[in-house]
Amino acid sequence: MKKENGKSNILFSIIAGLVFGGYTLACTYLFYMQAARAEGQYFESDLPAHLKMAADGTGYSLTAVIYRLFMRLPLYEVWVAIFLSIAAGGTMIATYFAIRKFVFGRWSALGTAVAANIVMPAFVKAVHYERYIGYQSPSIWHNSTYTVMKFFALLSLVFYLRYAHSEKRKTDWKSWILFVVFLTLSTATKTSFLLVLAPVAFVGLIIDLIRKVPLRRVLLLAASVIPSVAIVLYQELILFGEETGNGVVIEFGYNVYLRAERPYLTMILSALFPVLIFLFNIVPVCKQTISDFRKKHFPRHTPFILAWSMWSVGAVELLFLKETGDRILDGNFAWGYDFCLFALFVVSIIYFMNNLRSSTFLKGTFTVRLLYAAVMGAVLGYHMYCGFYFFIRLLEGVTYFMQG
Repeated sequence: MKKENGKSNILFSIIAGLVFGGYTLACTYLFYMQAARAEGQYFESDLPAHLKMAADGTGYSLTAVIYRLFMRLPLYEVWVAIFLSIAAGGTMIATYFAIRKFVFGRWSALGTAVAANIVMPAFVKAVHYERYIGYQSPSIWHNSTYTVMKFFALLSLVFYLRYAHSEKRKTDWKSWILFVVFLTLSTATKTSFLLVLAPVAFVGLIIDLIRKVPLRRVLLLAASVIPSVAIVLYQELILFGEETGNGVVIEFGYNVYLRAERPYLTMILSALFPVLIFLFNIVPVCKQTISDFRKKHFPRHTPFILAWSMWSVGAVELLFLKETGDRILDGNFAWGYDFCLFALFVVSIIYFMNNLRSSTFLKGTFTVRLLYAAVMGAVLGYHMYCGFYFFIRLLEGVTYFMQG
């Protein structure tokens, strides 16, 4: 038995290493080609523009600072590519470690990590002819700041949950410090994640007060956003100062109609699998959450509720807010929403697998559960196929505006 377990451990380590390592190496090649090419359709990305802003001093994000340091080195494009691939591969690895305790077995965790980091919108040409533009996607390889933000944002969520939703009455200082660090790094890279997390975290603080969580823990959590808020205010002066001509106004639907004729359908197709999982699980989640609050227990569905709450905030920002001035065509309020889609896919895959293992799900009927597995597995599989296809074509140099 020990020999079998040992062989199984070795086999898993080899396959996991090949998966994580292969993905990271592929990203290194992709990011190097993006960095080494001038702006254009071949290996098209935002990276050349970001490098240019870093070089001329107009870049304001954490990545711009890092790029300027790399530019002091020979072959700096290689270092840029390695840095970005560490962030992309690190996100997949961090996903694996973050969800191990929520799924049955390490193979399930590995599959979930790969799927969540490769899925893209369920492309339907009749709805919109471009595979990415016009949809919203959790997987994005053309924007370097999103790639880095996604890594830090995921780590922020992990330690936020460990600190804010722990049953322990004592303060978890390690989780609090790491949450502050990663949230600050995420915000310094791109403010989008903070804008979707902060409103949800604020409501969470009110709930903690109602639950009579120790006041010190509540105040510490509230104070954790101070460095990030300072960064937002600083970046606001740079991006939206009076001399820039940029601003933010309320205009419903501008961002989603900017590049899609049927955004109400592309939004559904972008999150088709999570939406279906939501419909299957929302009733039991609500019942069990109400029961947990009545019994003053820790809400067992906190990750599910957090992911969908963040998605709701991101959807409101995407649908109602519009930038003006030079940034009017950038659609920057989509980045926070895209990360929320990533969080939704992670949680939804976990619930999908756990539903299959539950003897009470769909009243335990084998035939119905088999049909559920087939249909939902096919939907998730198509999301993954769209992501793999898109990623492979990017490695071939095809523009991210790819069609068909």
